[in-house]
Amino acid sequence: MTARRTRTQSLFYIHLSNILFAATAILISMLSSGFDGYFTAFARFLIGAIIGFSQLAVTRTPFRIVRVRPWIGRGVFGALGMTLYYVSIALGSPGRASLFNNSFPIFVAIIAICFLREKVRPATVAGILVAFAGVALVMWNGSAGNTLADLAGLASGFFAGISYHFNKKASQTEHPVVIYLGVCLVGLAANAFALPQGVALDPRAAVLLGLAGVCAYYAQIAITVGLRDIDATEGSIHTFLKIPITMLGGWLFLGERITGRFAAGTALLLAGLLLDKIALPNGQNLLKSGQTQPK
Repeated sequence: MTARRTRTQSLFYIHLSNILFAATAILISMLSSGFDGYFTAFARFLIGAIIGFSQLAVTRTPFRIVRVRPWIGRGVFGALGMTLYYVSIALGSPGRASLFNNSFPIFVAIIAICFLREKVRPATVAGILVAFAGVALVMWNGSAGNTLADLAGLASGFFAGISYHFNKKASQTEHPVVIYLGVCLVGLAANAFALPQGVALDPRAAVLLGLAGVCAYYAQIAITVGLRDIDATEGSIHTFLKIPITMLGGWLFLGERITGRFAAGTALLLAGLLLDKIALPNGQNLLKSGQTQPK
């Protein structure tokens, strides 16, 4: 295992990933009039695989998997979450899709309680309820949203919550590029049916897809690096910053309107996540417990 990074270094990589993820969402939204989310996801995974294998070749890093189970889990659930996120963007808007996708810390906590046998705390239950109230407020905020897009975004957050646990476990032993290549390989296989849409590519669309693929690739590498040496709850809360960044980008480049209910729902979701930071008697938070991350 490589040397541990400081908290400052970890947060730098997390916030770098926030900016890159927001840029990816805006670029994908610009393509939504001509391509569905499955094709843009396929293109993203293809570009990611090309960059990843090239990087391994240039640095002479072997494609080696130390522990197969977390690597496969990250690949399967990561690819599902990312694909549904792109579908949500294509059907709706990047801001709403990013908010629902970033509801994954709620599911991180639920999974920790239900499947990792973490003790249920009042702060955690209250945080989940408040966070879900925020999600509901955004879903029914009075704007002309697409219900299917919202459901796809929420499902992407659910699968991302599962993937988060596998990603954190895999990052302890696997190279970040090798971890992301697992996601790319699964994603390519799952979205191969959308490949015929490629005949409609023009130079502008090709450039936007290329930029989206590059931003997405380095965003994934940055988040994998950033989350390795920081506790899961704190890390997941910092990833929430990509939502206002994406909202700002949607307003600047796509002319999207930010409603009061959307802002209020976002604030409630963040408040729910912050509730889970209330300390346990022994000074640990929910996802820092030794039971939550079994060896």
